[in-house]
Amino acid sequence: MARTYGIILAGGSGSRMGRAEPKQFLPLGGMPVIAWSLRLFNSLNAIDAVIAVSADEHCDRLQEIANQFGINKIHAIVRGGSTRQESARNALNALPYGHDDILIFHDAARPFVTGRCVEACIDAARLHGAAAAYLPVRDTVAEIADGFVSAVPLRDRLYAAQTPQGFQYRIIRQAHDYALREGISATDDAGLAIAAGFIVKMVEGDDENIKITTERDYRAACAAVDIATRQGRNK
Repeated sequence: MARTYGIILAGGSGSRMGRAEPKQFLPLGGMPVIAWSLRLFNSLNAIDAVIAVSADEHCDRLQEIANQFGINKIHAIVRGGSTRQESARNALNALPYGHDDILIFHDAARPFVTGRCVEACIDAARLHGAAAAYLPVRDTVAEIADGFVSAVPLRDRLYAAQTPQGFQYRIIRQAHDYALREGISATDDAGLAIAAGFIVKMVEGDDENIKITTERDYRAACAAVDIATRQGRNK
């Protein structure tokens, strides 16, 4: 019987924030940033097991967080790579997955992902083979070349990528193997799947599913939690 694995990618150093502490371990509403997505994935009946990917020097720390917050579905903590793509590939190599297993990749730096979005990705990946969350781009986007505007694409077909992104194992394995053979790099797994010739189903993303990349993002996340707490609801 096919199983569904939630893979939390937390191998980044957070260098763009200018902090010594990696962003996934910064405090957010009384627990580390990464604990938010770990707890969400752990709570979903649709997820059978959770795999976390971390820099080698933080693997023990991540296990302690999993223990502290009762992440009883944690199946493995995998050493990350030098890039996001390599970290995802390490997760692919960590277990003997079945061809029809569903793998849901999610960035630890997106703490406010919802169960609705994760489950929608699971359902779409099971039906279509590959799926990812996207939001419509609201601002006009321009292509710039040598300091000048070279094109202004039509906004109605432009979407911003988020995670989670879900795949049948056979598809994401082929996509990563193809990228390795051909020397292809991409900023997410959906990009690798498309480069390998697969189609990716769009799942509706969420405005609150922000990614903590900069100090400003982190402050905004903390403010959102504070507001939710004052209003008497969980973020």
